[in-house]
Formats: sequence, structure tokens, C-alpha cells
Amino acid sequence: MKKTKVIPAAIAVASITLLVSCSSGREYSNYPSHSSTSYSLILNSGPGIYASRYPDGRYYYRSPQGYMYWRGHDNRYYLDRSYLGKVYYNKGQYNDWNRYYNRYGRRYR
Repeated sequence: MKKTKVIPAAIAVASITLLVSCSSGREYSNYPSHSSTSYSLILNSGPGIYASRYPDGRYYYRSPQGYMYWRGHDNRYYLDRSYLGKVYYNKGQYNDWNRYYNRYGRRYR
């Protein structure tokens, strides 16, 4: 009688242990893990964007996350090159951002 109660209990404990140990407990992603939110490389000026003036006369905006955006000739704000490796973005955003920096960005460096 005791064998019949012990065997099903041992099988149940073993199957629960096996199921729990098979899951890794971590979620893996192909994206960078710095915050899983993407930041725009280009911001349009509008309400809520308060620009400051740099000593050399250029205007900039510092986002609440601490990223610095420089005002371009089209009154849009472009993420500073030094933050490019710290944010997640898509290829289209990068191409638009890079078009600006290739045309105007080297003038100030």
C-alpha cells in the first residue's frame, strides 16, 4: 500500500522539478538591454522643447534623460554624435540623422 502512494508522489515531484528547471528564468532579446525604449535621433521643435544657447552661439536642447540635441538649419534638433552608441534607433532614423551630419556637422568640429 505504501508503494502505491509514494510512487505517484515521487513522479509528481520529479515532473514539477523538471518543468521548473527547464525554463531559464530570463528573457533574452535581440535588442540592446539598456532600457528597451528607443530615443529619437531627430526632434521637431514645438511646445515643451526649451532651447538653450551654447557659448559659441548654437542652440541646443537637453532631454530629460540627459541627451543633448543640437538645433539644425531646418529648426529640428539632432542628437549629438557622442550619444549615438547609447541609444536604440532604426535604420531610417539613422539615415536621416546621418544626412544632416554629413552636410552640416563637420563645420563645428
